[in-house]
Amino acid sequence: MSRSSVEVVDHSGMVGAHAAVVRLVEAVLEAEGAEGSLVVAFVGEKIITELNERYRGLPEPTDVLSFPEEESVRWPGEADELGEIVICPRVVLRYSREEGVTFQEQLGWTLVHGVLHVLGHDHETDHGEMRERERQILASLRNLVRDLAPAVSGQEDEDSRP
Repeated sequence: MSRSSVEVVDHSGMVGAHAAVVRLVEAVLEAEGAEGSLVVAFVGEKIITELNERYRGLPEPTDVLSFPEEESVRWPGEADELGEIVICPRVVLRYSREEGVTFQEQLGWTLVHGVLHVLGHDHETDHGEMRERERQILASLRNLVRDLAPAVSGQEDEDSRP
């Protein structure tokens, strides 16, 4: 039994299957032999653009940003804090259309990608190892990716969301 906990915070209104997100992220953590707590936040383009500029110097929207927890106090009986993943579903949707895949498939890849970054993987320096690991994980968790679903809502003005 995994000692991981995943919290989903949805400021986008575009992701309807929060329980499916939790199940997929927990399965990725288990596949990687990692335990701990992780926050997955869904935000609009304005917020992801601000974060991307602040932390990466790129004043443009992106699909996912990962923030590993550098060091945290581990209290007895509590899981390590692994970090936070911030995802913009509007960008994920745009990328899914560009790639010719479903929103669920693109969101699944985005979640796996974000978790691997939180756990220390870096596709810019690992000579393709991270991409290969993403493919392996996604192949083994296809059934969980199918459960990811967009919300019926999501048409709200993203600038009105935090």
